[in-house]
Formats: sequence, C-alpha cells, structure tokens
Amino acid sequence: MRRLAITLGCLLAASLFVGAPAAATAASNPVLISFDKSTSGPGTWSGSVSGDVEGDLTTTLISVTETGVIWHVTFDWVVDGDASFTARLSGTLNTSTGHVVMNGRVIEGDYLDAVVHEEGQLIDPATLHFQGLIRIMPATS
Repeated sequence: MRRLAITLGCLLAASLFVGAPAAATAASNPVLISFDKSTSGPGTWSGSVSGDVEGDLTTTLISVTETGVIWHVTFDWVVDGDASFTARLSGTLNTSTGHVVMNGRVIEGDYLDAVVHEEGQLIDPATLHFQGLIRIMPATS
C-alpha cells in the first residue's frame, strides 16, 4: 500500500511538472489585435480593434518630430473592450509610403508592463484611415 501511495504521489508530481510548461507557454503567447481607425480631430484617431481583444480604440498623438519623409512619433493607444489598456508607443511614420512601425509598453490596465509592437498602413490619406496589427507580449514573472 505504501508503495502504491509513493507511486501515485510521483505520478501526480510528474503530471504537475509536465503541465506547468504548457500553462506557462499559453500565458506567454502574444495577444494579436487588428485595428482600423480614422482621424476624429486634430491629433486623435478613433476606431475599433478585433482579434484576441474586441472593442473601441482611441489613439492620441503625444509628440511628432518631422525629419523629412520619416517622422518620429509617440502615441497613446487606449483600448476599451473585453480587455482594456493604455499603451504608449513610439516609432516612425514613413510619409511617402504611409507605413508605421511603433514599439512600447502597456502603461495602464490589462497587460500592464507588456511589450507592444504595432505595424500599420495608411489606407486613405483624405481621412487619415489606418489599418494594422498590434502584438502584445505579456509580461512574465
């Protein structure tokens, strides 16, 4: 009987050990969010997000440095949905191609301290309509 208890204890410990990396991997998978936004006033854009998070999006221009075709920009991205957060992102806007690449961190709400990567594309210059993808890499302990 004691041998059976030890064997079961070892199997239980082994199953917990084997299950732990899978759980850790699932928790560290990137969160992928598509966005669609258009200007809603000077320095602000409104739209929506979909994918791993569904909801509303507002982005606000914090700073811009115009250096020829490449502009260096900083934005606050506010997502209000089934997960809500604010991310501060900085990067570049190529005014010739309309391509945007920004990186930063979640500074408030869900995914706090997670690393964020954004890539977008200007779709319509008349409405400053952008579409793209946000990738959130949740912070791990």
